[in-house]
Amino acid sequence: MPRLRSVAVLAAVALVLAGCGGGSGGSGGDDVSREQDLTPAAIGATDQPFSRPKVPDIGDISVSIEETFQDYNNNIGSANSIANQYFIPLWTPSPYYVDSDFSLKIDKDYMESVTVKSTDPQVIEYKWRPDAVWSDGAPVGCKDMYLLYLAAATPVKINGSPAFDSGPAGYDQISKFDCTPDGKTVTVTFKTPFADYRGLWSVASQAGGQLLPAHILEQRTGIPDITKVPVDSDTPEVRKAAEFFTKGWNDFNPAVDLSAGPFILQSSVRNQQVVLVRNPKWWGNPAGPAKLTVRAVTDSQAMVQQLLNKEVQVIAPQADSTVAEQVRAGGDFTVFARGGQTYEHVDFNMARPLFRDHPELRHAVAACVNRQDIVDKLIKSVDPKAKPLGNFLINPNEAGYQDHYAGVGTGDVNAAKKLMEDAGWKLGPDGVYAKDGQRASFKVGHKLVDRRNQTVQLMAGSCKPAGIEMTDGGGQAFNDQQLPAGDWDAALFAWVGSSTKFTVTPNYQSKAVGGVANYASYSNPQVDELFNKANSQLDFAQRMATLNQIDDIMAKDMFSLPLFQLTDFSASDRAYSPVSYVGATGGVMWNAFAWTKTQ
Repeated sequence: MPRLRSVAVLAAVALVLAGCGGGSGGSGGDDVSREQDLTPAAIGATDQPFSRPKVPDIGDISVSIEETFQDYNNNIGSANSIANQYFIPLWTPSPYYVDSDFSLKIDKDYMESVTVKSTDPQVIEYKWRPDAVWSDGAPVGCKDMYLLYLAAATPVKINGSPAFDSGPAGYDQISKFDCTPDGKTVTVTFKTPFADYRGLWSVASQAGGQLLPAHILEQRTGIPDITKVPVDSDTPEVRKAAEFFTKGWNDFNPAVDLSAGPFILQSSVRNQQVVLVRNPKWWGNPAGPAKLTVRAVTDSQAMVQQLLNKEVQVIAPQADSTVAEQVRAGGDFTVFARGGQTYEHVDFNMARPLFRDHPELRHAVAACVNRQDIVDKLIKSVDPKAKPLGNFLINPNEAGYQDHYAGVGTGDVNAAKKLMEDAGWKLGPDGVYAKDGQRASFKVGHKLVDRRNQTVQLMAGSCKPAGIEMTDGGGQAFNDQQLPAGDWDAALFAWVGSSTKFTVTPNYQSKAVGGVANYASYSNPQVDELFNKANSQLDFAQRMATLNQIDDIMAKDMFSLPLFQLTDFSASDRAYSPVSYVGATGGVMWNAFAWTKTQ
């Protein structure tokens, strides 16, 4: 299952896109080709508004997805997961909403306005609606924004790691944070320009931008006013706040896991089943579904069978050829498929001597893996235009995309062997290279998904003749537990992308400077500095050039090998619409509030 933050994602091709609507939660429909050319709005440009539509009551809906809710606070590195992000936009207040075409719009259900008051210095004014409240009636506004600012920007560390386990990108560029007495107007001044200001405090930034009910933290810690806790000082209050921030919102606890959206989390069995019901305190148009029952089903075939048996109305399986053929031939279903913002890749654990001390092994693996073969066998039947991925930071459907991995991952056994032998590795009688008592053998960890099992088999098969041994280290709890803990040799997983770019920073910056989602323990000071530069560049062309420079450096370091762009895929009973998929912010449920049913 995909992890978050990479802002993350994918081949300069025409993407398969089911009909998208603007301003009303999008629309479903059969597969339709459409080009994407995503460019960010200019600083100070007029943003388009978004409001949730008025729709009829359609009762209870059942949904099957691959992985369900785990932790309420998705801002922390130890928890962040796409599994949480599928649900968070349904109850989290946010200045900006991500629509079906990945555009960012001011969410008028929450905001009266978001205004760029100045560009030198950059000053942004946020005006929250007076009726925007949490499900216990507490107002949404200043305190909630300040808590996230404090969590991200404080330099305080505990045992050498950020106290709040949150990345600083963007928030650390704020020089002044002011609120009106009613807490509904917040004015933020930046010490240096920040290009992706729309992603701060926003579901658009995925993990790291989720607003939490700060008054709950105050109640649980005894802190009378979180806005009085200084950002730049190590105080007992900061440490108390960090303790609750990182531990108090784990798993599910209805007493602290509040909603300020159209749905409220009624119950949750971790990564098994979640029940959402309409939030009685929601001030906007009520959601179409009165209740959403969402179950985790890891077997894509089982999902399809549930849909065929009418046990569920909506499914979002891992897209493979068999699944795509079944639902497309099923008759009474709506299918959504398009190249999305999620990409599959293999990370090498740089905390392990095998990979940290042997760059030649990393490059040899990258040589012997045959990425085109993987794409041909596992992806093309779903998306015929799929290609191996060539960039981690800029999506193939975005202006500025450059391929920095051309010629890499071509199944070149001779090149892999030469890299190993030039570095002093000797081929053993078992057919595996060894050096200084260490064999070129490692496990590839991953979540148990059929396509990932097959990917490991294909990689192992293409690298075996090169004297490199890969074994399958898959496990059901890999993404949830082993991956963030660093308990792996190599990891096969996905990052999820975004229309904002600063959220990629925590994936690749050194852990010491805020890389809370840098599970591979990669570190390059030049990359760290260039990310800071990119996040301050308001000129689009200059910023894309800097991001490409970063990606080129990372390609040369080869701590991670990009594989391919995943296809956003969902299927639904044709009576229900508009059902589609936006991987970065909600998956198949990104617009669940707008679902309707024909009689």
